[in-house]
Amino acid sequence: MNEALPSPVNAVIFTRVSKRSQEYQRQIADLKAVAEKRGWTVAKIITEKITGIKGNADRESIEQLLQLCDTKQIQKVLITEVSRLGRRPSQTHQILEHLTEKKISIYIHQYSAETLLLNGKLNPAVSMIFSVTADMARQERETMIDRIVSGMDEARRQGKTFGRKKGRLYSDDDLRAKYSKPLKDLQQGISIRKVAKIYDISPDTVQRLKKLM
Repeated sequence: MNEALPSPVNAVIFTRVSKRSQEYQRQIADLKAVAEKRGWTVAKIITEKITGIKGNADRESIEQLLQLCDTKQIQKVLITEVSRLGRRPSQTHQILEHLTEKKISIYIHQYSAETLLLNGKLNPAVSMIFSVTADMARQERETMIDRIVSGMDEARRQGKTFGRKKGRLYSDDDLRAKYSKPLKDLQQGISIRKVAKIYDISPDTVQRLKKLM
């Protein structure tokens, strides 16, 4: 009797750089080598160049990733380090929770470890790594912000001014287009607090979206 062949494992390589001058080819090369060594098929490569902080709902790369996961086209997500998924703990934990629920494992090359054990349960050691490294990224960002604020204070003392013109950043139509998915969830009765958490956007923005319904 012939033994059943193991099911193929499809993976997506996810890379991110935070400066336009940076390149992600090294990340791709390293993760391709891992996939080849472990017999995983790279179904897609998602790259992201993003400056500043954006919520997951505003990142097309995350939308692509979650769509692949939700349609069960992949079984693994390959990243070089946790911070590639996001710069805020809330971002990385949202993605981790979503993928864990879908039984999709995240391989972190920095630690040669995965978020799921062979039985499909969350790896507690890697979960702790997620928490620690994401928190370190948050602290690093807060330190950077403190330096910026200090520099702005000094500039103000020298008579310089900052800020944008008064008024809303987005019109109502822009807001509907930008946050179509959160708006749809609100229309289905999901609470403001939950929508804000799911899409990592401020409750004030969600409140304004609700007023547009």
